[in-house]
Amino acid sequence: MDNHTKEPKSHRESITEMFLGISSMKNKLVLKGAFVGFLSGLVVISYRIGIYNADILRENIRKLVLNEPKFLIFLFGMVFINSLVITKLVKAEPMSSGSGIPQIRGKILRQFDYNPFSVLFKKFVGGILAILNGFSLGREGPSIQLGGTIGMAVSKLWKANKIEEKYLITAGASAGLAAAFNAPLAGVVFALEELHKSFSSSVLLISMVAAIIADFVSKTVFGLNPALSFTLIQPIDLRHYLLLLLLGVLAGIFGVIFSRALLKISSLLDNIKLKVFLVSLLCIFLLFWFPEVLGGGHELILEIYYERKTIGMLFVLLIFKFLLTVLSYATSAPGGIFLPMLAIGALLGDVVYNMLTAISPLPGYKANFIVLGMVGYFTSVVRAPITGIVLITEMVGSFNHILELSVVAFSSYFTAELMREEPIYESLLKRMLVKNAKPKKHEESPEHDYHFDEKTLIEIPVNTGSELDGVMIKDFPWPKGCLVVLVKRGSAEIIPNGKLILQGGDILTVLTSKKQSGENKMYLISKATSQKPLDKVSE
Repeated sequence: MDNHTKEPKSHRESITEMFLGISSMKNKLVLKGAFVGFLSGLVVISYRIGIYNADILRENIRKLVLNEPKFLIFLFGMVFINSLVITKLVKAEPMSSGSGIPQIRGKILRQFDYNPFSVLFKKFVGGILAILNGFSLGREGPSIQLGGTIGMAVSKLWKANKIEEKYLITAGASAGLAAAFNAPLAGVVFALEELHKSFSSSVLLISMVAAIIADFVSKTVFGLNPALSFTLIQPIDLRHYLLLLLLGVLAGIFGVIFSRALLKISSLLDNIKLKVFLVSLLCIFLLFWFPEVLGGGHELILEIYYERKTIGMLFVLLIFKFLLTVLSYATSAPGGIFLPMLAIGALLGDVVYNMLTAISPLPGYKANFIVLGMVGYFTSVVRAPITGIVLITEMVGSFNHILELSVVAFSSYFTAELMREEPIYESLLKRMLVKNAKPKKHEESPEHDYHFDEKTLIEIPVNTGSELDGVMIKDFPWPKGCLVVLVKRGSAEIIPNGKLILQGGDILTVLTSKKQSGENKMYLISKATSQKPLDKVSE
């Protein structure tokens, strides 16, 4: 009888001990997050310096060839060798390809794993060589992966558990974006909105600490201003807000076209062995005719911001930047689309401003339309409006433009949603999962659930009005092998039973099988964030 009654008590005690261990771990994670932020800041600063010098070297080579045409042979030789090295690096470490954001998102969801030390080296070197060749790729996506990979490497060296690893990866990713843009708030919001797609106080705290440390390190080297800094003299008058809706809709449409083109051309170039070299040859052509479209787009954005260009020239730059970005990313070379997207959005905003000005004068609003085009286009492609608004606000250095930024961002967001196009990083993650999928050697036995598998804990924030809001725990169809072990409600921590009714704002700690944790987390987050049907709400 005694033995019979001790078993459930022992089970509850083991869960309680596990949670107490996790709570203690979170206190220590703040210091670890600060350390990851510091290291990420140093690595991303080095990467930024490498990218900056690659841009300068490419421009110096262009001037050299213009003065001495015989050096064109040297240019072709350098581009060929760089292309060969990039191809070999990506082949040796496929996880170093592309922007790196899908890889970090997949790692957080435990969809795949990779060697952090190998990726750090190959991403760093490959990204600089791709910019030297002139690829229209940005440093921000790679900076996010470099930072997240630093978090992963620190976790391995510290022999951290899987939960600690997830937090440190997120902290590193936030620090990477903060150091890349000198915009710490954008780094934190990006971690919540794009990487986790949910709010967690733990993620917020650790990410904020890491981002602030990385931002401090970055600003010590590059100065106090954001990497892209704009001055907007005045907010747009309310009577012009219909024009902002128009800009948002256009940005939404062009963003969807960009996403579809990127995925389609990436699929078409998948089996072409010389794709890196072929796109590099295109870059050589553009180096002498339209050098502005090469590289990430930082100089291009500043150029159209400070100089007035004809609408014809803006159209040409927009088309070439669009096509070169799509082709560059389709090669799988290390490099992201974050900054090129902002450049394309800036060009789109300037084109729209010039067209509207030709119809009716809009004095003093050129800079506004450039930054609004950036936030609209970014939101359409990435589907992260809050990140876009916060990032541009940090660039502008003023909260006076929040309303106009929000109008463009959300009109662009809903346009893309109506066109039923997935966020680009979700699509790229699915594409990577399909390419890396391996057939199962055998079917798992029915008994292979969380009782016999290695277990882990995941956090699920419950949104107000979601399918989990107002539901009794025992009435919800939880995935097989999931057990709710703790509910955080404000400052209270509740050890739940089946009759506990969940509420919006709760944060659930769920025990689940490690193998199924990624799939289960995606399912539960969808239920915790999706709105409950109206007929259910009325009940």
